[in-house]
Amino acid sequence: MFKKVLKFILLAPLLMAFQCEDEYEESTLVFNSFKVNITAQSNFSLDDTIWITGRTSSKAFDLTINDSILAENPRNDIFSIFKFIEPTEVSNCRDAIDKFDITFDIGQFSALPRCENAQLQVIPELESNSISYTYKIGLKPNFTGDYVISWKDGVIQNLERNEYIINNYPIENHPNQIGFNRCDNVSYRFLNESEREYYFTVE
Repeated sequence: MFKKVLKFILLAPLLMAFQCEDEYEESTLVFNSFKVNITAQSNFSLDDTIWITGRTSSKAFDLTINDSILAENPRNDIFSIFKFIEPTEVSNCRDAIDKFDITFDIGQFSALPRCENAQLQVIPELESNSISYTYKIGLKPNFTGDYVISWKDGVIQNLERNEYIINNYPIENHPNQIGFNRCDNVSYRFLNESEREYYFTVE
């Protein structure tokens, strides 16, 4: 019995070293951002569906070998949906996933537990040519109003992002900023420093 305990004590640091090494190797992959295209219009009706397509390279750069490899486990895309509200002193929009019916044409999605009504995590599919990972999601609005979709890392490809919409919602204590209210937690982005938002109106 003593020999088994001694053997475990001697092997434990070695096993932990391998585990740490595996975790380190996973963290050495550098992924490309998603390039995102959205239905190119500023006004929608309750009968419309807003389509969002995201695409990224199937390759990731492996820092351990200094070369690109096929990313077998793709990086997920994360974005949030907000509805503009009458500005308070600190915020001008709040979480609004529940204002839409969500359908997926390509890929899958899940809500993030931190604020399920704000953030979506999108899981892309590998295209048949193995060159890209892609997702395509449809948002069908159930309520009128002004909205904004905000990406964590995605790069919006639309030339027009309809930024003029936010001019109707200035925050007194935070000029030239968006105040995102996610489940009563507020965060900010400066308008002139961010190109990760797409604005639209539902009439």
